[in-house]
Amino acid sequence: MMQQRPWHISRIVTHLFAGVALAVLTGCGGPLSVEKPLRREKISDGVSRKIIIEDKFTWAQSFTRISAETPDGEQRFRVQVRSKQDSILWAAISDDMIGLRVGKAIVINDSAAFSSTLLGVEWTGSAHDLAGVTGIEVPFQYLNRLLRGQLIGTNEALRYRYDGNGDHWITQYSISSDRTVTVALDRDLHMSFVLIEDPLESVFIQYKSVDEKTGYPNDIEITVKSQPDYKVTIEVTEIRTGGPFNTPFSL
Repeated sequence: MMQQRPWHISRIVTHLFAGVALAVLTGCGGPLSVEKPLRREKISDGVSRKIIIEDKFTWAQSFTRISAETPDGEQRFRVQVRSKQDSILWAAISDDMIGLRVGKAIVINDSAAFSSTLLGVEWTGSAHDLAGVTGIEVPFQYLNRLLRGQLIGTNEALRYRYDGNGDHWITQYSISSDRTVTVALDRDLHMSFVLIEDPLESVFIQYKSVDEKTGYPNDIEITVKSQPDYKVTIEVTEIRTGGPFNTPFSL
């Protein structure tokens, strides 16, 4: 009996370490995040895990080039975007060719305003209605989060299923009785695409690349089902964090 005891203790210790290692590799200690991803070699088709997408920066300032392709031609703008997490989205819009200021827009929660001296337009209303004024068919009430590569309509960790064919983590959830969101994350847990669907419209946002320093997307393409010939491309040339940044606006 005395000779078998060391072997018995060794087996217990081995099983203990194996159990701890398994818990670490499968993410049992909590939701996965960019700082705590699942090891790549342990990802297999159909694996399901809770994943949380976190926004680390309260304030962000982005310098972008936006092109809008329509059946009538292409329009290009330079847009400076300043945003405060979940509360303010401010944009100064200039013509890409001559640099002339076209207008300013601001979205604060569900309210919005747009001003353009050049066009002689001063408008206030809802964030949803802003698309009709600017002619850019994107869900403005979600733009703050979408430009930061964050989930819309929820702050919670959601359960994702790994799709080996697309090499994505996929989840789907509802943000209203008739509107659903499908989200895909890449292996590094950054947003790959978002599909927003309701009975009247379907908006597809594809994130083509990510800024390594902030984790924010720096190449975004937006298309809508009702207007397949209409495409908006957002190229981010510089991202700054810190703040607070001024968001001046007057009507």
